[in-house]
Amino acid sequence: MRNMFKRVMALLLALAMVLSLAACGEQVDETDAPKNDTTEAPASNDGTQAPSGETEAPDDGALDTSWIIEEDTSISGKVNFWTAFKGSAGMDAMIAEFNEIYPNIEVVLTPYSNNSDGNLGVNTALTSGEIDVLVSFGVSHLFNRAETGLLMDITDKCAEEGIDLVEQWNFDCYKYEDAIYSFPCGGLSYYVAINMDMWNEAGLGELPTEWTWDEYLEACKAMHKVAADGTIEVYGGSDYHSYNYWMYANAQEYGGDVYYSPDGTPSYDEPLLLQALERKLKAELEDELWYPCYRYRADNIQAQMTFCQGEVASVVIPNVVRFLHDTETYPDVDWITGFAPYPTEYEGQENHMAGVAPFSHAGMAANCQDEDAAWAFLKWYSTYGVKYLVAAGHQPGWNGTEAGAAVEIIYGSVEEAEKWIDVESYNRVVGNPNLPSYAETNLLAYTEITGVLKDPTMQAINGELTAKEALDIMIKEAEAVYEAAK
Repeated sequence: MRNMFKRVMALLLALAMVLSLAACGEQVDETDAPKNDTTEAPASNDGTQAPSGETEAPDDGALDTSWIIEEDTSISGKVNFWTAFKGSAGMDAMIAEFNEIYPNIEVVLTPYSNNSDGNLGVNTALTSGEIDVLVSFGVSHLFNRAETGLLMDITDKCAEEGIDLVEQWNFDCYKYEDAIYSFPCGGLSYYVAINMDMWNEAGLGELPTEWTWDEYLEACKAMHKVAADGTIEVYGGSDYHSYNYWMYANAQEYGGDVYYSPDGTPSYDEPLLLQALERKLKAELEDELWYPCYRYRADNIQAQMTFCQGEVASVVIPNVVRFLHDTETYPDVDWITGFAPYPTEYEGQENHMAGVAPFSHAGMAANCQDEDAAWAFLKWYSTYGVKYLVAAGHQPGWNGTEAGAAVEIIYGSVEEAEKWIDVESYNRVVGNPNLPSYAETNLLAYTEITGVLKDPTMQAINGELTAKEALDIMIKEAEAVYEAAK
């Protein structure tokens, strides 16, 4: 029976790779890895460079970094490195810093598109030996590659070098059948970006270090601007342009899967999800306090656009920082942007949306050509190197990431960053891997379970269904899918 279950799961995972538009942890119907990223990262990162080859064991309580750099940094080799990000999105700078430590290891970057066709191409390249180190996006892709033997089992390597997944990256739930095939080193961070001119004009005081949705809505009301003729000049707030963000109430409460409850069944019948969707519809359609999602969808625009154009005073978003200083695209940004945590459902709730949710997983190909060079690069990338993900709008998930490194990578220096953002609130709120987060691990009929969300949600945000009517449809369809798959 257990073998039969494993075979069924393997088939489901393979199907998910081909059909899924949203891998685990990925927002539905949005592109987190831009196909034409033009974000440039500085060629170097003074002050945040990794140490040279020799490291000492840490004092008690300190993060162990002694395993990261090889004793012999003169080793040579070639590493074919595949990820979804181009060189201009931080990867060239990351490789340049790696080569300051390992000058004789050549790293060849190949960006791929994180979609169905792109991931099929990755699997073909893994089979033919074209990849040495791979970043997989979404746990379904990771597990499929582990199950089909495309990734190297690095369990023994980790044991030999004393690598503790929880200590280093907070999570050990991404093992496949209790074996380690990757490091969960990259992720996504969710927060509220705030136009500080509008915040201060409304007399809202210090930025919150924690707040509830009700408190955020009150702040939105204070920043909301309506002209004498009733035209909305500035929306007080905005949810992200994806239609599924209200679902994160589930992950925030339980610290686990978005689409599944703790008992393993689909989560659409959770009362807190009804509350979250009702709140969204009220803010957008009834109170007209948030920029409406139906306009995002109908006009094919994104949340960073409305914020950078001054149409909204605040926005729930994961990636705005890399757009603020793009003066060619957004010439009107003349304010400082502050940052507040993702709001909680109630006061005192542990905020599992505060940290970095794992999304990218770095591993070695089972047939990599130069194992020693690939292992050296994998370890370095997954620790010191992942800070460069901020140039592409993602976040490092390594607990040893230096505070402040992100602003230097994105803006070149703290002084330059201060022209655009409130650095203190950014460092406190955005991309902090030491804060609570959530993990996506349940993949049973994942593509089908997530698929029941879109149409009823779109009807609700268009005003055609109430929140309850939409969720009733989702519950019925998800239950049918679950019963057929379990």
